[in-house]
Amino acid sequence: MDKYKTKMTINKWFSYIKLEQLSFDSRQAIEQFDRYAKKLTFKKAIKLFLYAINDETESLRHLDQQLVNPNLKKVMGIDSISYSQLSRALRALEPSVLLEIFNHLLSLVHKKTEVKSKEKLYLIDSSTFSFSKNSYPWAYFRPTKAGIKLHLKVCFMNERWVHPEQFEVSPASEHDHEHLEVFINEPLATYVFDRGYLDFAQFDQMHWDGYFFVSRIKKNTKVHVQAH
Repeated sequence: MDKYKTKMTINKWFSYIKLEQLSFDSRQAIEQFDRYAKKLTFKKAIKLFLYAINDETESLRHLDQQLVNPNLKKVMGIDSISYSQLSRALRALEPSVLLEIFNHLLSLVHKKTEVKSKEKLYLIDSSTFSFSKNSYPWAYFRPTKAGIKLHLKVCFMNERWVHPEQFEVSPASEHDHEHLEVFINEPLATYVFDRGYLDFAQFDQMHWDGYFFVSRIKKNTKVHVQAH
């Protein structure tokens, strides 16, 4: 905790989030959230979950245990919090509000990092999250479990300049390559993706449309090198 200068770091992150500049619907949703919050207001919840993400906290129970740290409690303005309260707060967060905050922050990044498309490198990959089949029946994955995939497009310029650019959520049972077209939207930029997104028909179209890309190929792929 101390090595990250927690108070300064978290407050600096949050200083870029202007809740008062959000849309009317988002401000209404935040007011609704705070109306039923006893300890964990919307602002405190966002700060706490930002900390959890940065610290790679494994679970809400682990986050609950970390709040024994007096520095963290002081920064968050929370004396104590239970796992159940964290769980309720997480369920109550309106996704559309979080998406608007994400888009606002992304617009700030774009203003500060204007570069030509040919200088951009995009990394595209997916992560699978397993859920309870009873709790999430809509997210069919396997006969015994549910799940989703988070497809993420990250802009990588150098080791100090990396930021998420775009994301999409899909059922875990869907193939990665079905979502590749959504992320390929900036000619002259270079795209790098794993073999899960392998689709030669799309590769041909990308080549014709002026996109540059790098992909792993499957072991059984037949390769023919063409001389120029």
